[in-house]
Amino acid sequence: MGLSEKDAEGTDLERSQPSDTSSIVEVPPGDFRYAEISKDAEQKFGKTVRGLSSRHMQLITIGSSIGTGILFVLWPLFMAAAEMCSWLPVRGSIFQFAERYVDPALGFAGGWIYFYGALMLVCSDFTGCVSVISFWDDKTNPGWYILLTLGISLILNLVAVKYYGEVEFVTASFKILLMLGLLAATFITMLGGNPQHDRYGFRYWEQPMKEYLEKDTLGRFLGFWRVLIYAGFACGGPDVVMMTSAEVQNPRVVIPKATKKIYFRLGLFYIVGTLALGIICPANNPALLESISTGASGSAASPWVLGLRSHGINGLANLVNAIVLTSAWSCGNAYVYASTRTLYALSINGKAPAIFKKCLSNGVPIYALAVVAAVSCISFLNATSSTNIVLGWFINLSTVSFLITYMVIFITYIRFRAAVVKQVGLNALYFKTPFGLQPYISYFGFGFAFVIMFFNGFYIFWPGAFNAADFISSYFGVFFFIATYVFWKVYKKTSFVKAAEADIFSGKQAIDDEEKEFVAAESEKKVPFFEKAFNKLF
Repeated sequence: MGLSEKDAEGTDLERSQPSDTSSIVEVPPGDFRYAEISKDAEQKFGKTVRGLSSRHMQLITIGSSIGTGILFVLWPLFMAAAEMCSWLPVRGSIFQFAERYVDPALGFAGGWIYFYGALMLVCSDFTGCVSVISFWDDKTNPGWYILLTLGISLILNLVAVKYYGEVEFVTASFKILLMLGLLAATFITMLGGNPQHDRYGFRYWEQPMKEYLEKDTLGRFLGFWRVLIYAGFACGGPDVVMMTSAEVQNPRVVIPKATKKIYFRLGLFYIVGTLALGIICPANNPALLESISTGASGSAASPWVLGLRSHGINGLANLVNAIVLTSAWSCGNAYVYASTRTLYALSINGKAPAIFKKCLSNGVPIYALAVVAAVSCISFLNATSSTNIVLGWFINLSTVSFLITYMVIFITYIRFRAAVVKQVGLNALYFKTPFGLQPYISYFGFGFAFVIMFFNGFYIFWPGAFNAADFISSYFGVFFFIATYVFWKVYKKTSFVKAAEADIFSGKQAIDDEEKEFVAAESEKKVPFFEKAFNKLF
């Protein structure tokens, strides 16, 4: 495993390998509790296939991590996910790992809370698409646009996974170009490159932080915290990487490769992006406040567009709106995929009805997709209610679910690390978090996510602000998770998994063999020039 070979893109890339080749671990003989799909079950139901290439994973990783998410949670999550998934890229990794390394009850509850959260995110993203489209057309019944955007996504998810990868590749590329363009526009205009020749620089930073619910320092802190909760809604990426790890080609190379470059992406799109947004548009921009109060749609409410307009630059609204629409649709499409694969993986692990194991010949879990399609019809609530109200419900429902999912991932990683130390040693890992920061950043990430989850609905309890619908949407996920955990704990009488007994090997030998075959086959192929160039760039 220590030999340098050509990767799938045809470039000389040293294969991801244990940091100490003397400690390479062979899968020991014996029966393991968690096997991949048996041959009989595969013939009866079919199975998913590894149809995602390296460039698909690279752009999925970039695209899913561009947003306003919580950096202090997201970066540790990427590191933890990469270590676990490069070691064992199996189906349903989020909850299967929790079952193997922590407690089967945690795996059951973690799988279902993620499935629930992903479904709510599907609904919120397609509802968001309607909001963006209404910038151009606010006369047509929103239900027709939900049908159109959701229908296209479902059709795409019916075809082979490689086509899903291609679409995500294109939409993520648009998202990257939009972000780079907006960053460049901010830099140019702040130095006076605008029709007004106004060299405004950091003018809007003179009065930072706005008040919420209260006055002065407390009000500014509450405003910061309210925004932080919304950032939790936009915090995506590691979960998608984990769910796609079972369908990406050559995962031992591709997953570490995508993760190693996440530092630059997070630094550029999170830190620099947030900095630029605060430079170009103040929080008290009159047009921004008016768009919020009137429920303006699409880019009419975008601080980027409003900031550029305030400096005399018009005409970008349609372009920004179009790219924002592709971004919102792409996110919804990604979670149609993720929720479908989650239900499928729950089924093959005995935590959902066996019927959901059924796959088409192209590897699509057809009955799982049908359930996702049916539940996603909740989005049609938007046809009879205010878009902003419905979108707010879905945001709250998905935010707490994903924060719980991320807490499960952190706990799972901490126990995975303990099992690896106990059984094979850390040098056997294919990828390790740099600078020796694990497991400390996972402890920090868990604590940070817990605090945000606990205070998710703090504004509800403010005097005179209580609302039953907001309370349910803010905390339903917590009660759902506790109920599913207790149910499986009592029903199956599960126990905590000791580090020395955790199963870190089931399915590994098959993946090792598959990887060797893939590398051997790919080394004989000629790779197009654009793929080589893309690999050099990313």
